[in-house]
Amino acid sequence: MLNMRSNDKIEITHVSERSLNNESEDVCIAKIWWAFSRLCTLFIPDAYFSWVGVSDESKRQARREKWTICFVMFLFSAVFVGIGGLFPILFCEDKDNFTGDDEAFNLNIPKEDILCEALNFTMYCVMIIISAVLVIQCVCSLVYAVRLQRNITRDDTRSKLIVMVPCYNEGEKELKKTIDSVVNTTYPESNKVLLVVADGNITGKNESSSTPEILAEILGYNINEEVGTFQCTSIGEETENQAKLYSGIFDDNGTKLKYLVIVKCGLLAERCNPRAGNRGKRDSQLLLTGLLNRFHHDRQLNELDEAITQVLEDMDLPLEEIKYLMAIDADTRVDRDSITQMLYSMNKDKKILALCGETKIDNKSDSWITMTQVFEYYTNHHMKKAFESVFGCVTCLPGCFTMYRLFSDNNIPLLSCDDVYQRYAKNNVETLHEKNLFHLGEDRMLTTLLLRAFPGMKLSFVPEAICYTIVPDTFAVLLSQRRRWINSTFHNMLQLLKDSRMPTVCCVSMKLLVAMDLIATLILPASLVFAIITIYISVVMGEAMSTIMLIALGISIGVQVLVFLLRSRWDYWWWFVVFMAVGVPIFYFILPLYSFWNMDDFSWGATRLVAETTSPVDLSLNVDNAVDGQDEPNTNRDSRVSPVSSYDSTSPPSDLDEAKMDEELCCLDEQSRRDVFSTTRSNNNV
Repeated sequence: MLNMRSNDKIEITHVSERSLNNESEDVCIAKIWWAFSRLCTLFIPDAYFSWVGVSDESKRQARREKWTICFVMFLFSAVFVGIGGLFPILFCEDKDNFTGDDEAFNLNIPKEDILCEALNFTMYCVMIIISAVLVIQCVCSLVYAVRLQRNITRDDTRSKLIVMVPCYNEGEKELKKTIDSVVNTTYPESNKVLLVVADGNITGKNESSSTPEILAEILGYNINEEVGTFQCTSIGEETENQAKLYSGIFDDNGTKLKYLVIVKCGLLAERCNPRAGNRGKRDSQLLLTGLLNRFHHDRQLNELDEAITQVLEDMDLPLEEIKYLMAIDADTRVDRDSITQMLYSMNKDKKILALCGETKIDNKSDSWITMTQVFEYYTNHHMKKAFESVFGCVTCLPGCFTMYRLFSDNNIPLLSCDDVYQRYAKNNVETLHEKNLFHLGEDRMLTTLLLRAFPGMKLSFVPEAICYTIVPDTFAVLLSQRRRWINSTFHNMLQLLKDSRMPTVCCVSMKLLVAMDLIATLILPASLVFAIITIYISVVMGEAMSTIMLIALGISIGVQVLVFLLRSRWDYWWWFVVFMAVGVPIFYFILPLYSFWNMDDFSWGATRLVAETTSPVDLSLNVDNAVDGQDEPNTNRDSRVSPVSSYDSTSPPSDLDEAKMDEELCCLDEQSRRDVFSTTRSNNNV
């Protein structure tokens, strides 16, 4: 066994549970926003909502807030296109055009006109600022391109880590690809363990077997084996759940991988539901982070916690020695040296709290929809994330490919600290803002919470670590995915501006850049309209375009080309042309407008389809329908999931007893099943 360094083991110290109270500032901002949304929708009476069938007050308010944001978007767009662009171009004299003709764009308005001078000055300032930001992003990207060769040693592979894969309705092809990629990584098999969390006994669309059954077939465990059912906490309307735990060693032609599989099977009353046990991806993440929170603070563990801890101990991977957590999606294929590259960066800079690598597209040529996303993925990583990484605060660590440091060298819990865990486990998600944060953008919200809790640490980007993912190949699925991404991104940027202490580098505040990014999101469709009108005026009407405008246009396109040319990625010429011809109208106009107009839609849409049932099924027991394509859940029962929740449990029933109970329950109607379950739970408590 490799020798363990002293800072690779956390010293457990008991810390009493503490509750985080809502800040008065948050309450004040919420009240101001409520009043502003009411003012903006003053002429829309409540009778309208009754007429369209919206009776729930929270849904009415969500719709008012959506319209308010759309109004703000229209206002910013009108200012940008009209006052900041078209008015000075059409009605004011431009004294700096490429023909040198001072009379260009002059419609008999004196050039001494103060308004025109101010508008021209404003337009040029905006163009110069945008160009400067793009140039800085390009420079930051090139910094990563010229980094020295990494010399990875054996010391960089000694730390123990968990590779967590939350899954829902994935099929055999996706799951096998993901598991095989983890098995084939160069990181030592003795220091890594795969943790798969199946979010319910779900059968995906066009699949013949459920996801837990597919996992059993791939990994080799017996799903029909008599194993105990463990109590655990959950988020949603029902704050209790049950889960089964399987473990073993997966052998792939001599290459081995230790694994644990948690199957959330649900309470007895919901076993007949096709989504039994389903609580959403955030709940799957909280199963592990909740365990870490309780374990690192020496608090009482629940049944599932104790079972997981014991299995890890038997695998010679005690939980106190596991220092890192790598999170990937169930349709992600990680590169062979991805784990090693990430841990190398972690070991070289102890201030790195979390980091992500580059996500590439695995199905580039499946359809014209996938082709339009290739260049967008590339620039988002090598320009935006590289730029943010220089500041040490990447604002979105994707759940498909991220590594977290669990505790610091001085034994401070990081990901599992109370401030992060309790806020991430928030259960009274009521407003439009909160639902977009927690139901649609849980990965980005977790990043925001880390930035808030540890402003002195870094969130970084490591381009040497690579993974491959499957992107939407139809327009309907792309609409669903980007609606969630755009709306959650918008609300997370608002959250960053509200409560994050963000760094400053070279007199440039990251908070200022986030504000600029927020405004850019609002005016994205207008910017495309402005570009089209400007080109029309110049090409069709024959009006001269100013030198500054030509330079700004050249910079905005040139820096994106330069990023891949200096890396000798000549194939990206093709992806760049496809993106400019087809992708720009989609990503700059259609998707933002569609997303903002559907901001009160909290479903996962076409990305969360499951197999159809032969008979009607009441989905009222599904406590996180908002995550899985149904109406938003009622999550007002409890304010938070307690980080120290545990159960006074009796010995769990055998599988034969559970099967008999399930059979009997399935014969009852919905209300009867609820009554039986309530009686059973009351008796257990007694």
